[in-house]
Amino acid sequence: MFQENNDLLTIPEYFIKKFPNLKKERNSVRFFYSAQEEYESLKNGIGIRIKLSSTIIEMTGKDVLDFLHRVSTNTIKDLKLFEKRNTLFLNEKGRFISRSALLNLQDKFYLIGNSDYDKRLFSWVNKFIITEDIITRDVSENFVVLELIGRQCNSFLTMLIGEEIDSSDANLIRVCEIDGFSFYYYREQGFNSHNIYKILIDKEKCVDFLEYLSNIKSVFDLSVVGEDAYDVFRIENRIPSYPNEINDLINPHEVNLINEISFKKGCYIGQEVIARLDTYDKVQRKLVEITISERLNINAPLIVVDESGNECGVLTSVSSPELVSPQIGLALIKKKTLSDNSVLFVRTTDENIKIRISEVS
Repeated sequence: MFQENNDLLTIPEYFIKKFPNLKKERNSVRFFYSAQEEYESLKNGIGIRIKLSSTIIEMTGKDVLDFLHRVSTNTIKDLKLFEKRNTLFLNEKGRFISRSALLNLQDKFYLIGNSDYDKRLFSWVNKFIITEDIITRDVSENFVVLELIGRQCNSFLTMLIGEEIDSSDANLIRVCEIDGFSFYYYREQGFNSHNIYKILIDKEKCVDFLEYLSNIKSVFDLSVVGEDAYDVFRIENRIPSYPNEINDLINPHEVNLINEISFKKGCYIGQEVIARLDTYDKVQRKLVEITISERLNINAPLIVVDESGNECGVLTSVSSPELVSPQIGLALIKKKTLSDNSVLFVRTTDENIKIRISEVS
């Protein structure tokens, strides 16, 4: 443990010191110590996913709710104090800018979106603020989002926070003060009935808080988890993620995020396209889980073809070849191809690798 020195460590320094076998790739940690053990924590214990690069926009002013109600997909204007609501930001073609959660706090709002090194959401929001009484501030560097996932989360968080977690309203935000740590807590009712519990905490307190959670875990199987383990979890539960399934080539109908769109409110950016797709059943593709017949060492995206070589979809996510065998992935496949029960392949430079559709959302 490094309790006495944690205030001197940045989060990356802490990771390197505590997890000497950590594997990093680009801007993400693939695993901290063992992808297999981390995956077991996600399934049967408590896996903590540390999101260092979430977009977090602080918004103040009397027009915030009306403005976001107009430009994003969900009903926002009735959001009450200490409530959270998911909403989508789309472009004029009805495709993703960001999937976001809006938190209504005491004197401000936090809009939490995808990891976004280009500050795309921040630029998009500010592009449409003209005469409204709204001030925006990018506070992404000030906070960390922790996601807690697994079967033991309910019991552990009940011990930590002091009340039955799953009995509380999923739209409510709690302000928690525990042993010198202050943070916001809320939960997402996830895909396939999986809850994802979220903690928003000051970045400068994150290292000490992670050590604190480790010290009080008692009999719980609690560990931090990297992206290799999380990718398997989200593929198995068909959870779309940025930038694989949330990007400007994909619309919400295709990846089962239509529940974060209100069809009762007025216009929003991209509304005409989304309404037309819904009314006339024009959605062309569907997100499916696939199994890959051979080891695939190439990162997605990859083109999916049928036996005749016709393009019929795209492989958007694939699991690490070291973690599960056979490998699994997510793919956007044309609905006509799904109804035809066609034999499908992933196209690589060297060969076509057969895939099998295992789950359809």
